[in-house]
Amino acid sequence: MANKMKNVLTVYVLYHSQFEDGKKVYDKIYKTLCRDANHPFEDGLDIPVYLRTGDDESKQEIAPINLDHTVKAYVLILIDDNMYCSDKWSNYLEQIVQFKESNPNSIHIECVSLSKYAFDIGHGLENNQFIRLKSYSIKDNWKEFELHLFDDIIRFVATKDKITKLKIFISHSKKDENHIGEQKAIEFRDYIRSKTKLDSFFDASDIIDGQNFEDQIRNNIENEKSLLVILNSNTYSEREWCQKEVLYAKKEKIPTVAVSLIDGEVKRSFPYISNIPYIRYDDNWDEILILILRTALDQIYQGLYLKSLRDSLDIDQKNKFSILPFAPEAYSYVYDELKSNIIYPEPPLAKDELDVLKKISNNNKEFLTPMQLFARTINLSGKKVAISVSEAPDSDKIGYGNAMIRDLTIELSRHLLISGASMVYGGDLRKNGYTELFRELSLQYRDYQKEDKKDKFFFRNYFAWPIWLNFTSEMKAQYRNSRVVPKFVDCPEDYNGDKYKPIAPVNNNNNLIFAKSLLKMRREMESYVNARVLLGGRTYGFKGFMPGVIEEFVQAVKHKHPVYILGGFGGAASLLVSLLTNGLTVDKFISSAKKDDRYNDFCEYCKSNDFDMGYDELNKISVKGFEGLPNNGLSIEENKRIMKSTDIIEIVGLILRGLKNSLTDE
Repeated sequence: MANKMKNVLTVYVLYHSQFEDGKKVYDKIYKTLCRDANHPFEDGLDIPVYLRTGDDESKQEIAPINLDHTVKAYVLILIDDNMYCSDKWSNYLEQIVQFKESNPNSIHIECVSLSKYAFDIGHGLENNQFIRLKSYSIKDNWKEFELHLFDDIIRFVATKDKITKLKIFISHSKKDENHIGEQKAIEFRDYIRSKTKLDSFFDASDIIDGQNFEDQIRNNIENEKSLLVILNSNTYSEREWCQKEVLYAKKEKIPTVAVSLIDGEVKRSFPYISNIPYIRYDDNWDEILILILRTALDQIYQGLYLKSLRDSLDIDQKNKFSILPFAPEAYSYVYDELKSNIIYPEPPLAKDELDVLKKISNNNKEFLTPMQLFARTINLSGKKVAISVSEAPDSDKIGYGNAMIRDLTIELSRHLLISGASMVYGGDLRKNGYTELFRELSLQYRDYQKEDKKDKFFFRNYFAWPIWLNFTSEMKAQYRNSRVVPKFVDCPEDYNGDKYKPIAPVNNNNNLIFAKSLLKMRREMESYVNARVLLGGRTYGFKGFMPGVIEEFVQAVKHKHPVYILGGFGGAASLLVSLLTNGLTVDKFISSAKKDDRYNDFCEYCKSNDFDMGYDELNKISVKGFEGLPNNGLSIEENKRIMKSTDIIEIVGLILRGLKNSLTDE
């Protein structure tokens, strides 16, 4: 890509670290605005969501909010009693308000009242409208909160006037025998006006006397602030004005959803009520409102994101593509955009659907999602990329939760898979751990690609002895079905016990056997791969000679494999960056790790038995700095960026560029 691409919008969630529901609320907001890590190939909104948390007891400063990697920042402050009483948070909020005053069009602050004292938080925030729920609990009022959140973000990113209400146009038929279309339209209008801060347009009662009916309809379906909800009853498809409303909304790309009120048989449905979200009516106006607002935010954000993506392409590529903020369809050929090739949001259309579109255009148009666009420019077929990752114990404190580490892992894996690479991981069998994440990711990628070849595998997972002794026949079948190769590494050569009988790390002798086994697994794994990405990682409580991420780093450097160290999210990867660039010595690192009594005893045991734990090798690497690392296809400046960055778009782009430069030229 020619230019560095910025996020078009970033959301920051702020809460006091002692707020009991803070982490759960953040995780739920993350799934709502970004994606659900359990379903990585489903359509998410893809909006980056960062957290900022802390308290007065911690010496760790709350990470600042900046605009280095984003065009706009939406700051959501969850004000509970803890935050209200906190001096640290008072100072931090004052800084945010001052930052906003310096960047009035780029930052929006929204406060959520979770305390009866919230409006007294100060710093001028009390002059803004707070989100107030029925009670001081977001969890108990989630749907109400979602409505506020979607509405607020849409007005921030999409409208010139943030005060203007979004208007929902209620399209319905009055000719049903049971009058359900008109009755539900009235009911929906009244619900909107009494329960929300949205506006509505309800044809006959909102038409100004003496004015052209069609012009009024068109004037009230405005691209910037209008949304269309179709109440699809039995006679809807045959009504001329209903058809006009649908076609006009499609032509103007108005966000639209349909609500099914159909009872019994409909002889012919209007073909252009398609390619939009559908929901069945079940006295669920809140869910219908959430769906239309989510659809609007998705379409608005994707339009901005895809434009930014296109603008970052090389000039000869940029001019070849137009964008659609939703999946293309046959009707899309009325758009000017279809005069050129199209970039549209994930996920890709199925082959049969694409064949229809290409047939209409005589096969002279390309329809690509961002991932397919990446794959077209970067071919890593046959390359094996390992990811060293686990939860980072300090990630929440520095402002980047483990949800973001997990999401970055997913995003990177998705792009590597779509570029033709296969993935490698060395892990265990913990429930909801990264081994299970990669297995599920491989399964979903199999379905995504409609890959039915049983000998086609996307992941290889290495298991150290004796962990794999717990692997059952059913699990082997499950992994094969998911297109994952489980690779079982044998016990250490000098182990004299029964290798089919598990041992527990309950004493130093067993700990040594475990550590040797993990090292053997990592050596064997590294001999198989071509490159390695390092992210997060435990800094204490590990079972090896050193943190797994660091031990895998040492093996990668010994094999002269390209390494990409993502230190911005804390954990062992952050320690690696400090070892290479910030003056942290291996001795200081060991002293810090030895604060764990179990590990301190283990180190003394290894020393007394003259066993090398590998720190001499780490020290030799660290004294050379990152300039002494194997060539990874990135410049020194790019390596400095990737070691500190927390921007997912930037990180994925740099890694793909580095892999292309270092692996595909071999």
